Amino acid sequence: MLKKGILFIAGFFILSLCLQAQESPVIENRSTTIHNIDGKEYFFHAVLPKQTLFSIAKAYGVSVDDIIRENPELRNQPLRFDQIIRIPVKQHASESNQPRSSTIEETIFTQHKVRRRETVYGISRLYDITESELLEHNPQARSGLKTNMVLRIPRTKQTLVYFKEYVVMPQQTLFSISREFGVSISQLEELNPELKNGLKAGQVLRIPVENVQHVQPPFVDAGPEEELDTEPEKIPQVIDPYCSDPEIKSHYNVALLIPLYLENMDEEGFISPEARNQSFAFVEYYEGMMIALDSIRARGADIRLSVYDVDESEVKARAAIWKPEMANMDLIIGPFFPKVFPVVADFAKDKNIPIVSPLHSDDKELLRKYPHMFQVTPDLQTQLDNMAEYIVDHFPNENIVVVHNNQPGVINLIESHKHALNQGLNRYVFARDSANMAELDGYFLNGVYVGERKSNVYVINDSLWQKQEESGSISDMEFSDYEKQDFVSEIVYSRDGMDVLKTTLDSNKRNVVVSLMGGEATIANYTRQLSQLRDTFDLVVFGVPQWRDYNSIDTEYLQYLETHIFSTDFIDYEKEYNLDFIRRYRAANYVEPGVMGFRATETGIYFFTALMQYGAQFYRCMEFINQSKSYNSPFIFQKPYASGGYENQFVYIYRYEDYTIRDVRETKEGMATRDRP
Repeated sequence: MLKKGILFIAGFFILSLCLQAQESPVIENRSTTIHNIDGKEYFFHAVLPKQTLFSIAKAYGVSVDDIIRENPELRNQPLRFDQIIRIPVKQHASESNQPRSSTIEETIFTQHKVRRRETVYGISRLYDITESELLEHNPQARSGLKTNMVLRIPRTKQTLVYFKEYVVMPQQTLFSISREFGVSISQLEELNPELKNGLKAGQVLRIPVENVQHVQPPFVDAGPEEELDTEPEKIPQVIDPYCSDPEIKSHYNVALLIPLYLENMDEEGFISPEARNQSFAFVEYYEGMMIALDSIRARGADIRLSVYDVDESEVKARAAIWKPEMANMDLIIGPFFPKVFPVVADFAKDKNIPIVSPLHSDDKELLRKYPHMFQVTPDLQTQLDNMAEYIVDHFPNENIVVVHNNQPGVINLIESHKHALNQGLNRYVFARDSANMAELDGYFLNGVYVGERKSNVYVINDSLWQKQEESGSISDMEFSDYEKQDFVSEIVYSRDGMDVLKTTLDSNKRNVVVSLMGGEATIANYTRQLSQLRDTFDLVVFGVPQWRDYNSIDTEYLQYLETHIFSTDFIDYEKEYNLDFIRRYRAANYVEPGVMGFRATETGIYFFTALMQYGAQFYRCMEFINQSKSYNSPFIFQKPYASGGYENQFVYIYRYEDYTIRDVRETKEGMATRDRP
C-alpha cells in the first residue's frame, strides 16, 4: 500500500511538472542586454507573474540546472515575482546584443498660404492628404477658406534610429531610466510607443545605441517620475580619466558601525527600558539601512553589509577595526559618535577606504584631515550660508533685517551670515549697475566707462558677469567699492524689542525678517507680535529648525507671516516615494519611521549606487555624481578644503502654506520678488 502511495505521489509530481511546462507563459520580456561579471556573461531576467524556471530556461536556450547553478538560492526558495535572476549566456547568444535599427515616423508641418478660389479639396489633393486631415490641423478652415489664410500641412518624416534593448528593473521609473542612459523621456516614448500603457518591471525598452555605449551598469537610484529640465544640462568637466572607465567589481563590502548596545541584552533577548531608549534611534537607522539594501539589491546590485556594534567606546571601535575583514571593506559608514570617529577614520585613511560620518559634527578639522571622509549632515555655518544664498537669489531688492538675541557661542555664526548676505547683495547690485551703465551713451577712458555720470567701475554685461561669478574671477578692483556697502539691518531683540524692530521695516518694500533665535516662549510671543504688523508691512519671516518643534506657536501666525525654515531634513508626506518608504518600513517593523529611518535609507541608496556606478574609488567622480543627482536625493557633496574631505551642501528650505509645509526649491515658486529684473 505504501509503495502504491509513493508511486501515486511521484506520478502526480511528474504530471504537475508536465502541466506546468505546458501552461508556462511565453516569455515576452526576454533580456538581450549582456552583463559581464567576473569574466562571465549573463542576462539579468526580471521574473513576471506565472513565469516558471522551465519557461525562462526555454526562452534563453539554457537548462533549468544552468539557471539554478547561477542562482543557488532557487534550490531552497520558489521563484517569485520581481526577482532578478542571472541567466548564463550561451556562446552564440552574444550576437543578440548587437545594435538593431528601427524607423520612427513623426509628423512635421509646412505652411500653405491660401490663394483665390482654392478649395479644401484642391489643397488636400495638392499635398496628398485627406480633407479630414487638413481640417483636423486647421479647425479655422471649417467655416470656409479666405485668401491669404495660412494653413498647417501635416507631413510624415521617417528617421532611422539604432537601439539596444534594456530590461526594466523593479521600482525603476521613466525618469530614472532617462537619467541613467542620458536620453529624454520623449525619446524613450518615441522608440517605445507601448509606454502609453505604463512602465512595468520586466518590460523590454529600446534605448538609442549612441547613448548606451557610454553608460555604467544600471545601478541607479529610482527617483520620482518628473519632467526633465527644459534647460540643457551642463556637462561636467572630466577631471579624472578613471571616471570614464571605472574599476567595477561583482560585489562590494560595506561596514556599518552603529551603536546597538547589545551588551545590555540578556540571554533571553530582553533589554532594559533605559537601554532600549538609548538605542532606539540607532535601531531605526539600522532598519532604514536594511530597506536601502533591499532596494539596491532588487536592481541587481551585490552589496554585502557587515554590521558592528560600536558606540562611544574606544575599545569597541578598536575591536571593530582589528577584525581581519575590515581591511577588505570598500566603504565604512560610521561610527556615529565624534569621540571615536577619528579612531576608525585613521584606519580608513591608512587603507584608502572612504568613510561616511552619518550625523552632525562641529569639528571642521576632521574634514581637513581625512580626504575620503563624507560628512552627511552639513554643519550650521553651511546651512546659514545656504539660506543666505537663497535670500539673495529671491529677495535682492527687498528690505532685509537680521534679528537675534546676541546669543553667546553663536554670535560669530550670526556675523558670518550677515556678511554672506551683504556679499551676495553687493554682487547683485554690482551686476545691476554695470548692466544699467552699459545702456548709457558714453565712451571708455583708460578702460573705464564714462557716460552721463563718472564711474571708476568697469562696465560689463550680464553674461560676462555671470561667467566671472561662477568662476570666482571677478577682480577686487571692479568689486571693491561695492563690497563695503551694508544692505542688512540688525536688531538685538532682547535689547531693542519689537518697537525698535518696527522702525527698521519699510512700508514700500517687502520686509525679509531673518530671525536667528530660539526659545519657545520667546518665539511664540515674537511671531504673535509680528503678525499684528502684517496689515501695515509686507513680511516674510525666516526661522531656525527648532521652531517647528515648538508646540505653543500658533501655526496661523507662521502661515500668515509666510514663514520659511531651513533644515537638513524634510519629509514631504505627499510624495509617493516617501509614502512607499513608510509602507515598507511599517510592514517590516510595525512602527512609523522617523527622521533617522529616512536619512539612513537615503544615505544607503546614495553610497550603494555610487559604488555600483563608479567602484570603490567613487570619490574620484563626485562631479559626475553631483551632476546626475535626482531631486529627492538630499546630497550634494563638495570639498570645503582643497585637500580635505567632502561635506554635504544640500539644505532644505520650506515654508508654511495652505496649512502644510512645502519645499520652496522643489516647486520652483519660492517667493519671487515684485520687481526682480
